[in-house]
Amino acid sequence: MSRTIYPLFLALFLSFFGSCSKDKYAIQADDDPDVDLNPKPDLGTPLGLGGLFLYGSNMGYYSGWSDEQLAEMLMGNAAKDIAGAGVNSLRPAMYDHFVERWGYDIRVHTFETYRTLGGKNHTIFLNGPADAHRDQSRYCDGVQSQTFANLYEPIWSSDGEVNPNNYYASYVYNVVKTYSPYVKYWEVWNEPDYTNNWSATQTWSKSDPNPCDLTNFAAPIQSYVRMLRVTYEIVKHLDSEGVVCVGGLGYSGFLEAILRNTDNPSGGSVSADYPKKGGEWFDGLSYHVYPMYYLGSDQHSDAAAAAVVSHKNGFQDVLDKYGYDGTANPAKEFIVTEVNIPRKAINGYVGGDEVQRNFLIKAAVVAQKAGVRGLYIYGPAESKSLAQATDPYQAMGLYQQITSGPYHATITPGGVAWRTVSHLLSSRQYDPAATTRLQLPSHIDGGAFYSVNDKDYIYVLWAKTSGTSETTTAEYSFPASFNIKNATQFNWENKQTGVSSPLKLTGSPVFIKP
Repeated sequence: MSRTIYPLFLALFLSFFGSCSKDKYAIQADDDPDVDLNPKPDLGTPLGLGGLFLYGSNMGYYSGWSDEQLAEMLMGNAAKDIAGAGVNSLRPAMYDHFVERWGYDIRVHTFETYRTLGGKNHTIFLNGPADAHRDQSRYCDGVQSQTFANLYEPIWSSDGEVNPNNYYASYVYNVVKTYSPYVKYWEVWNEPDYTNNWSATQTWSKSDPNPCDLTNFAAPIQSYVRMLRVTYEIVKHLDSEGVVCVGGLGYSGFLEAILRNTDNPSGGSVSADYPKKGGEWFDGLSYHVYPMYYLGSDQHSDAAAAAVVSHKNGFQDVLDKYGYDGTANPAKEFIVTEVNIPRKAINGYVGGDEVQRNFLIKAAVVAQKAGVRGLYIYGPAESKSLAQATDPYQAMGLYQQITSGPYHATITPGGVAWRTVSHLLSSRQYDPAATTRLQLPSHIDGGAFYSVNDKDYIYVLWAKTSGTSETTTAEYSFPASFNIKNATQFNWENKQTGVSSPLKLTGSPVFIKP
């Protein structure tokens, strides 16, 4: 699992998007002459809805751009005729070394801008100790720990206040106190399991990771569990609705190491001072997945979207093993805080405009079907021009490479697709029961999305791809029980056309609104 460290680049402008004809044409339900197609049934509010999904993006730095301007390009600003890229949640960092220099309230106005632009339930990853707060230990010869000193100082002082001598606790307390009105997900570290030694990851399910193999952390797993405990106690003290997450994991073995250890520095054993193992100190699991590494010869958008879910399932298998299955213990929430495939095929990996835009829509749909709460796209803009890109990560972004200041940026086809799926579905909830009633055959995928406000559905449908091609076709007719008479079809660009039965599907998802 190769993954890059969170980048420092970002920002943009965009092409405004209009829609086509709003005329509706007849679409026949299955062909039962006794079905009355005219009345629209009173659907009520279906049970078991999946909740509102987060269409997120990572953040970063672009010369000449402020965070607020970048957010406008990602989330849109109607007052400036900026359509945005459909983003409604952001994932910035809030490094200790940054707030130590500039103060904890330095980004309050910025987060308030995010709110006015429609942003919600943001994710912050907690990382980056200032030099004065960094652990000086060397758990691996020649490599200094990346984490905080004084982790094992008491979290709280005798007067009930946070202990300023516990540098990490003091940092978390002040960040959460300042930004909890805007942030829901608190990630403890970014990619603590990042490693250059893949073979070592195959042992972590049974033996603890060697700090020498943890490039981003360089400390024992017990120190990471300690950070989870500190974060959990403080977040729950300040904001009971906040969700503490393990941060951007890539390997299920690292999760298992968390779950079998306490924060006891003496081997992670249970004791009076360290009574709980790692699973008790987090609510959610953030993971990163770059599907290009897992596709083999199946280099198509459905396989890429399936990789997002298979990674989630791998983590859930470990959680189930330790009783975090929603029965013995509460289930954990899932978010994906880095995900994408490139829009250029590089080094034999999947890539291209069509496969990327299809993937982004499909990933949003299948993630909701799997119970994932949100996807954060990597990244806001490509770091190279497409012609110059020689690494897959350089060809990932909602916008093309940024080469000048605000608001000059060109949205990619993937950015258009992300804007479309967010525009059509962000106020809707996945309905598993209605999806089952679609009776989709094995060669077609999709889902039903319900609006509590409008009391109606949008159905997302596509013909499944295979091999190395996005080219495929299929026909589909809604079951007669749906009573669908008229419908409008929206494509990946949010362009509207009228449709008739049977629907002519391709590998590119379409949105059907009766």
